[in-house]
Amino acid sequence: MARDAVSEIREKLDIVDIIGEKVVLKKAGRNMKGLCPFHQEKTPSFVVFPETQGFHCFGCGKGGDLFTFYMEREGVDFREALKELAERAGVSLDELPRQQKQADPREASFYDLHEVAASYFATVLNSSAAGEKGRRYLQERGISQEMIEEFRLGLAPDGWDYLLKQLSARGADPEAATDAGLLQRRDAGGYYDRFRDRIIFPILNSSGQVVGFGGRAFGDEQPKYLNSPQSPIFDKSSLLYGLTHARDAIREENRVVIVEGYMDVIAAHQHGFRNVVGAMGTALTETQVDLVKRLTKRVVLALDADAAGRMASVRAIESLQVGLDHVPDIVADPRTVFRIAQRLDAEVHIVELAAGDDPDSLIRSDPDSWDRQVESARPYMDFVIDHVLDSIDRNDLTARRRAIDQLGPFLQRIGDAVERSHYVQRLSRELDIPFPVVQSRIAQARTRTVSISLDPKSDEAAKGYPRTEDHLLALFLKYLPVVVDLSPQAPDTLLTDARNRELMGALRSTQIPPEWQPSVILEEVDSSLRDHGESILAGLPPLPPPTPGDVREELLQTVVKLQREQYEVFAGHLRAELATAQAEQDDETFSELRRYLEQLPELHQQLYPRRSTYFRDMRERQSKGS
Repeated sequence: MARDAVSEIREKLDIVDIIGEKVVLKKAGRNMKGLCPFHQEKTPSFVVFPETQGFHCFGCGKGGDLFTFYMEREGVDFREALKELAERAGVSLDELPRQQKQADPREASFYDLHEVAASYFATVLNSSAAGEKGRRYLQERGISQEMIEEFRLGLAPDGWDYLLKQLSARGADPEAATDAGLLQRRDAGGYYDRFRDRIIFPILNSSGQVVGFGGRAFGDEQPKYLNSPQSPIFDKSSLLYGLTHARDAIREENRVVIVEGYMDVIAAHQHGFRNVVGAMGTALTETQVDLVKRLTKRVVLALDADAAGRMASVRAIESLQVGLDHVPDIVADPRTVFRIAQRLDAEVHIVELAAGDDPDSLIRSDPDSWDRQVESARPYMDFVIDHVLDSIDRNDLTARRRAIDQLGPFLQRIGDAVERSHYVQRLSRELDIPFPVVQSRIAQARTRTVSISLDPKSDEAAKGYPRTEDHLLALFLKYLPVVVDLSPQAPDTLLTDARNRELMGALRSTQIPPEWQPSVILEEVDSSLRDHGESILAGLPPLPPPTPGDVREELLQTVVKLQREQYEVFAGHLRAELATAQAEQDDETFSELRRYLEQLPELHQQLYPRRSTYFRDMRERQSKGS
């Protein structure tokens, strides 16, 4: 695992883009604001801070960094979040080459466990009273019984141990079922079902074996979709939902249409569009493209037109994102998107759906319209250029120059000279800049990861790092036997770095005895956290061995320091939000934020208690006496 993989991901991905895929954000001063995705609210109190690359909800108190949000919103652990975000950022995690990896002897049993689970979920949906809820839901969504059976849809009942009992009755080892992603461990011991009260979508590999599940909540429960965790047989980034059902149609039509969701795929197949597969909400990866490259070289991307679709209409090959929000943001590695085209000699086209549409609803309401939109999908490069040019003031020479610089790396990677010349001429014509000038400036563009933004974050902001928080975790890690009872002093709400939250969770675990040395502890945690743990330990100053009392005092002082730092940040952001609401005459938001402002004096008094005047007077007398 590369030591700086997390830092690389943070540099290449913007938290505004990631959160903007799930939350409709609006500019609020220097920050972005929207409705919190973690609790119900009418007045936006969820704020994203581009400068510090963090988020905070003034309503429910949730906050953290890019990784924290992704883990909370997608219902994945840190390892899975790291892998998926690394794919989007084009960052290598430096895992062992495939040929060096030994086959996991448990794989065969994992396939069997998933087959048992899939059959059980299907039986619950189709043949039980508990399944009535699911049958009614699917009927309301217009899913036919034929599709239910073809895609082996199921239902996980509303309970903690239904699947556990089924697996136990068949003699399955609950530990193996947990490692396979079907169960989860209880903190107090024992196991419980991972999927509960959800419609279940079995996910198949290229051989037609069930390797994982997607579970959709019925109401507003979060996460809306819960996927199986990474396992020896399940890697979401290496699978395409519905491919086993779509393979023949893709080959016959010589085209694959890639959508995001399970329901999108099923609706398409039900209405006769059998060449549709799903990326399951992840960034499209080279591995996924490899699955279809022998079937076709014509790829159509058709993503939702909601906030996620506007913020990431194209998420092709590891890191490609095209933002369509009011502030044009494109974060992409042009090398990756054009590498797919060159490797596959592929035609990549984009379907733009109208606002409020998604493939599922459009196909069900107007199949002919869906067909027309797929047929009229635009070439990827046209799509990118349109949205860059639509975002600028064409009377502003600086903006026109910036547009050329932003598009230059993309155009450089077009191998066909005629095609490249076509787009250069288009830029020349639409920007009213002579062709030779545009061509020369594009030739000077550096082919690298490009951040197209009207307000890019500064280098200093990108390098922001929670040093006090790291120091706190290093103290826990190095002196765990002395401070283990102080772990409640460092709740997750105090830790903004997802890695520190994960490490703290491991240190609290009963599976790690407090007497273990730091090196032994780090051998037990995920490799994605090991490097971070070693790094923060190395940051501790080389002092003589302190006494237990010194260590405890240092830790408690660090907690107070961290609380004060967070208070200052919180108070500053709150005042800024109030000023913005007042300037915009947003009375509702202003009143809502004032409630939190009124809590600041009490919080300030707790963090900055007044010192006794008696002791101060005594010190002054002693000083005068000396």
